[in-house]
Amino acid sequence: MRSYRLLILISIALLIGFALYLNTYYKSLFNTLDPKPGNETISFYKIEEDLKDKTNYFTWLGQSTILLSIDNKNVLFDPIFSMRASPFSFVGPKRSIPLIIKVSDLPRIDYVFISHNHYDHLDMSTLKTLQKHNPDIIFNVPLGDKKLLTSNSLNNVKEFSWWESNELKDLSITFIPAKHWSARGFFDRNKSLWGGWVTRFNEMSFLHLGDTAYDKNFLDYKERIGEIDIGFIPIGSYYPAEIESDIHANPEEGVQISLDLNIKSSYGIHWGSIYFSQEPTYEPRDIIESISLKNKRVNFHTPLPGEIINLNLD
Repeated sequence: MRSYRLLILISIALLIGFALYLNTYYKSLFNTLDPKPGNETISFYKIEEDLKDKTNYFTWLGQSTILLSIDNKNVLFDPIFSMRASPFSFVGPKRSIPLIIKVSDLPRIDYVFISHNHYDHLDMSTLKTLQKHNPDIIFNVPLGDKKLLTSNSLNNVKEFSWWESNELKDLSITFIPAKHWSARGFFDRNKSLWGGWVTRFNEMSFLHLGDTAYDKNFLDYKERIGEIDIGFIPIGSYYPAEIESDIHANPEEGVQISLDLNIKSSYGIHWGSIYFSQEPTYEPRDIIESISLKNKRVNFHTPLPGEIINLNLD
């Protein structure tokens, strides 16, 4: 009888410990799974234009997904084309708007960059479909994520540590730290890295930060990364602050990141309740617009999903 009691006590202690672990490290996950009811659906533009012969533009496709085309090279950052940001097709955060463009309608994709392994940023189904349509595609991932991709039959996977760079004929790449975290499940927290990508083509430089909180260290980064022409900065999923402030920048902090890094023009991503968020849908855009009116140094834009922004290479 004593052994059964001891077993029960041990089981209870383990359950309590696991509950405390989840409450400590996975608060944001449970906040994600409990979206605020009544948030309006963000407006968007379906891309009907044939992009296969178009270059020198970018468009936000929702969440942190950016399609960038420059010098006839086509790049996707954090692509997710699935209906759910989840390991399961039947449960988990669901897309609030239809796909802006189908994978089959994308131009040839040369490079993919993944900021970290959360399901709304690293979507395995999307990556497999992209490789099917683009056999020579190159996947660039944080250190610790290469095995995940190769075990799912993805080829041409390059893995980067923080501040690691790679110089290609038409592109230079640097992976920089951000203030966030990584996990695919409950027992792999921070087993892989997370961060942002500095990409330099012949004419322009870009920074994509898929997810980050504000970090005063960004002030020091600008000396290391140099001039950035265009930044893609997250400005959503920041409410409530007591849960999200250590991992998600609010709009004011997104602007400050842009100023700290001396980015010429920044564009908001990771907002609009595409898959989840607690704050009102358009609050991030309204705050950015208010800041811009008060501070002429701010050059920060919040286009809707599907708006095509042409690049001026003159």
